[in-house]
Amino acid sequence: MNEDKLSSQVRIGIDTGGTFTDYVIVTNGHISAWKTSTTPADPSEGIIFGFNEIMEKHHFQKNEVEVIVHGTTIGTNAFLEDKCPPIAFLTTKGFKDIVEIGRQQRSELYNLKFNQKYPVNFQKDVLYEVEERVNSNGKIVKSLDLRSLENSLQMFESKSVRNLAISFLFSFLNIEHEKRVAEYFSKKGYNVFTSHEISPQIKEYERAVTTIVNAKVSPVVNSYLSRLKSKLVNLGVESPLLIMQSNTGMADVASIGKSGIQTLYSGLAGGVLAAADSLKHLNRTHLVSLDIGGTSTDVAALINGPIVLRSREFRGFPLVASMVDVETIGSGGGSIANFKDGLLSVGPESQGANPGPACYSLGGNKVTLTDANLYLGYIHQDNFAGSLNIDKDKATLQLNSLLNEIKSSPFPLEIATVDELALSIRKILNNNIANAIRVVTIQRGLDPRDFALLGFGGAGPLQVWEIAQELEMDGVIIPPFPGVWSAFGLVCSDIKHEHTQSYLQTKEEVDFTEMNEKLKKIEENLKEVLTSEEVRSEDQSFDYSLDMRYVGQSDFLTLPVTFPIDRNQLESVTEKFHLLHDQNYSWFDKELIVEIVNLSVRGVGKVPRIEFTKLAKGSENPPKDAIKTNRRVNFDGEWIDIPVYDKQKLLSRNVLGGPCIIDQLDTTTVIPPSVIGRINSLGYIIMEERK
Repeated sequence: MNEDKLSSQVRIGIDTGGTFTDYVIVTNGHISAWKTSTTPADPSEGIIFGFNEIMEKHHFQKNEVEVIVHGTTIGTNAFLEDKCPPIAFLTTKGFKDIVEIGRQQRSELYNLKFNQKYPVNFQKDVLYEVEERVNSNGKIVKSLDLRSLENSLQMFESKSVRNLAISFLFSFLNIEHEKRVAEYFSKKGYNVFTSHEISPQIKEYERAVTTIVNAKVSPVVNSYLSRLKSKLVNLGVESPLLIMQSNTGMADVASIGKSGIQTLYSGLAGGVLAAADSLKHLNRTHLVSLDIGGTSTDVAALINGPIVLRSREFRGFPLVASMVDVETIGSGGGSIANFKDGLLSVGPESQGANPGPACYSLGGNKVTLTDANLYLGYIHQDNFAGSLNIDKDKATLQLNSLLNEIKSSPFPLEIATVDELALSIRKILNNNIANAIRVVTIQRGLDPRDFALLGFGGAGPLQVWEIAQELEMDGVIIPPFPGVWSAFGLVCSDIKHEHTQSYLQTKEEVDFTEMNEKLKKIEENLKEVLTSEEVRSEDQSFDYSLDMRYVGQSDFLTLPVTFPIDRNQLESVTEKFHLLHDQNYSWFDKELIVEIVNLSVRGVGKVPRIEFTKLAKGSENPPKDAIKTNRRVNFDGEWIDIPVYDKQKLLSRNVLGGPCIIDQLDTTTVIPPSVIGRINSLGYIIMEERK
């Protein structure tokens, strides 16, 4: 990015969750944190409110803001809640049923009452067939007549459709028809999203779904970001506003406006990026990131860095777009404890930011994890989410109400006291999260015992030790600012864009001149995008890869290459493909024909790294003034008076013996009995069993 645009001192990361909006403020290596309540109706309102708070609290001026990086779930939530504006899906005549036929696969094979989900809403969206045809060689076999589209205009108007998704058969080989139709409707004021721009790859169903989902979420994302940017400008903040993408890279608002699909894992990617920085800080290779927020929990396995998938399913829909490999479940501080049919469950339903847990005093009358932790003494009303006031009496009242419901039921659930109920809520949620970690480790062929567990988010440091113990993981680590660690990940990112183009050729049939020309053209397009985002040429870099498979397979493996590619390099990459195939599927066959499926280029705009200010060195004994108070806390049914430490006053090399609690503005860390916490030079807490 141009130095004249980023010459001031303050970098800000803003991560909007379902309950809290987190801020990380970086000034000359000094890092600060802040939290405000999210405003679900319009998150930009809460962001501006919090922005005014941090300017006053941290004493910086509007013109000192270097860059703002934002992680958002606005498009994700709109799609999941079917709150996107209506769209029209235009496809080749005879193929509109592709969204219903799909792959004829059911995610719940043995469910006789299975209800298939579709990427369109048949009540408000329009499916429209266009007279045109391109064959499997990219040759036009039925010409496009633009006059035939005139009848569609009245239909679109009747359904209030202003957003179009266009995906024609074999358009990844020949874009002419999609391009002409897009120009026709753009001139008439429609927002048009074409498959050759969003996902120019084989597999017509996946390409169509990706284009449809993008057309649905992009207008929502664009409208929201335009409002946010306008409010920031009205506030007097004119620094660049960059958005975290699902591929762990940043992009500007203009780029995201047409590619809203790249924000589906925007908020989640920040946490994974922060965990990737933790790998470097701690000189480790294996971490599982555990981000427990107010509404949900995100987990991801990292091996030397984030795992980014070229395609993945999103709520049952196959999307062909680069997205970080992360699992999300409905377990967080606001998760509701329910008693039904003799069973106690926690989540996925959440109280969110409003009314929030019972202790928020905003009208919530359901017991949540936060209420249980407050009752047990793990959190305290004097140290909760910055400036938020909470009421233990209201939490206790609702816990008693739930206990009475359990006791008066005909089911023999053996919970006799409020203590047991609160501890049970913790255990159930911990078990839910442990199962999510098994998905990103064991189900991926990884052993959780090879990974340390990095606990962050508002509730992560409260729960992390018990979860790690259940999975026998290789240690527990709490980052320096755990409550806002995802927001920190936002300001650690580079600017990234990736483009993939289908290229169906067997290894023996490759025309290297043609292949290299295609790669060069993709690179030049990415250079234009990075330059438009004010990335200097010396800060731009490009990575290249090939997607390869055995002829006849439907899936492929991705292998890095260097540019330009020649026959010798391709032979070497093919050998690596056989080895990778063996690692993933436990077999390979060098006699089979290898096929190149896609060419891919990733453009990266380097952003200056953030250097942590190291803590002052101390001894194993914490400073006496680091103890704030003593607190009565319940561990496994026993109430114990334990010390509470102020994180800001702890020094490098301090060792804290459990049971104890560490308070800081953004969260609370619990160190259980028989556990010690070591403070390292960067402010991480390394937890291990006392020997």
